[in-house]
Amino acid sequence: MRRHAVFLNGPVGVGKTTLGRSLATAPDVAFIDGDDFSDPDRPWYASSLRTSHAIIDAIRSSLDSHRLAVVAYPVRCVNWIFYRRRLARAGVDTSFIGLVGSYEQIVAVGRGRRFSADERTRIKEMIGQGYGRQPFNDLIVDAGSEPLEPTVRRLTLELVRRLSL
Repeated sequence: MRRHAVFLNGPVGVGKTTLGRSLATAPDVAFIDGDDFSDPDRPWYASSLRTSHAIIDAIRSSLDSHRLAVVAYPVRCVNWIFYRRRLARAGVDTSFIGLVGSYEQIVAVGRGRRFSADERTRIKEMIGQGYGRQPFNDLIVDAGSEPLEPTVRRLTLELVRRLSL
């Protein structure tokens, strides 16, 4: 049985965690929030390698009892290379799904999350840097244009099709 890790990639607030938790309600699917492994007292660039190793360990551990691990975490090209190589060595297939949305969609009051001024600045930066739209993503989903449930259904169907689940 092949094991899979699917990374939900995109800017802060686009819905990585919310979609990941919803996808993980399916049988044999584990959810990993990459933010749980980052050091809040250090900037992301100062703890990126330690965080990436911890995420790899969490994926491998969750795949001991699940067939699919869904990881919510923003990914840069260097992370993409690291995750693909490390997980391939462990016999784990990887897929990367870019989640995109406009700044206005992400910070809309109706989405249910309030953002600090720093988070709002970071959202703009990440959108400008192309998070979620990077060419290494296997699939790009506009997570800002429709409610959660239809997006989860579309992603679930696409994962079943792509991964033969």
